[in-house]
Amino acid sequence: MIRKDIIVIGAYVIIMKINKIHCMDCIEGLKQIEDNSVDCIITDPPYGINYKSNHYKGENPHTPIINDDTLFIPMNELKRVLKPTGAMFIFFSHKVPLVDKDLKNVIIWVKNNWTAGDLYGDFGNQYECIGFIPNKEFKIKGKRYSNIWNFDRLPADKLKHPTQKPKSIIRRIIQVASKEEDIVLDPFMGSGTTAVVSKEMNRKFIGFEIEESYFNIINERLSQDSLSNYTHNKHSTTKKYGTTK
Repeated sequence: MIRKDIIVIGAYVIIMKINKIHCMDCIEGLKQIEDNSVDCIITDPPYGINYKSNHYKGENPHTPIINDDTLFIPMNELKRVLKPTGAMFIFFSHKVPLVDKDLKNVIIWVKNNWTAGDLYGDFGNQYECIGFIPNKEFKIKGKRYSNIWNFDRLPADKLKHPTQKPKSIIRRIIQVASKEEDIVLDPFMGSGTTAVVSKEMNRKFIGFEIEESYFNIINERLSQDSLSNYTHNKHSTTKKYGTTK
C-alpha cells in the first residue's frame, strides 16, 4: 500500500518518500516501489544515440548523459509498479526505435526548429517520439488529442540539461493521464521538469536521478517552487543508468 508520506512494502517501511527526488540508480529504486502503485509514468531515458548538442558556439556546459550508447528502459519494473488504470509515456528517438508488445501508439512531438546535422545529405530532424503504453483499464482524462503534438523546444540558453523537455509537453501528458493527488513516477529525472510540473498540477511524484550534478539542479528548481524537502540516497550498483531531462 502507499501512504501519504512513505511507501510501505509488506511489513517493511522503505525510505522512498513521495514528493521526493532520490539520488540513486533507478533500477535499485524501482525495486522499492510496490506493485500497482503508480498512476502515471513519464520517462525520458538515454536514447542510445550518444547525444551531443551543437547549439553552443563554445564548450558544451552540460554534464554528458550516462550510458547514452544504449537505449535502456527498465520496462518490466515500470510495468510492475504501474496501476491497471495507469499509462506510461516514453520519449525516444527514431534512430533507436522503442519496441514493446504493449506499445499502443506513438505521439510525434513537432518542435519549432530542427537539427543541423548533415546539411547536404539529409533533411533536418524536427520531431521526437513518445511511446504510449497504457494498461488495459486506462482512460484518457479530459480532452482527446491527436498523436501529433506541437510544442516549442527550450532555447539552448534556458537548458539545465542537454535533453530537457519543455514544461508544456509534460503538462499535457500529466493532464491526459492523471488526476489531482495521483502519483507520477519519473525514473530518469534529469533536471526535474516532471517533478516541478507535478507539483504545479497538484500531483504527487517519485523521481530518481543518478547524476549528482543534475540532482543538485533539481534541488534548486524545487526550492524555487517551494519544495525544499528532498532526500539524497546514494547507493552503489554494478551498472548505473541515468539522466534524462
